[in-house]
Amino acid sequence: MLETHTTNLAESIRILVHNSDEKHHRRTASAPAVMNQSGRQRLGRKVREKRTFWAMLVFGLLLGGLELFIVLHYL
Repeated sequence: MLETHTTNLAESIRILVHNSDEKHHRRTASAPAVMNQSGRQRLGRKVREKRTFWAMLVFGLLLGGLELFIVLHYL
């Protein structure tokens, strides 16, 4: 069914993926994985993930507390 809508679906998908990789500055899988500052990059990512986790946890607790307050207020 897809072949009737596009003559070369595989080529279209390849172009879309290539454009997406360029947009997000991704490296291809065949490129050598050279990490000059891998330790610092890994540490920065861990710090970001930790901050995100704590921010989401605090937000969830605040939202849960607000919901609990509203429920108990109307009892």
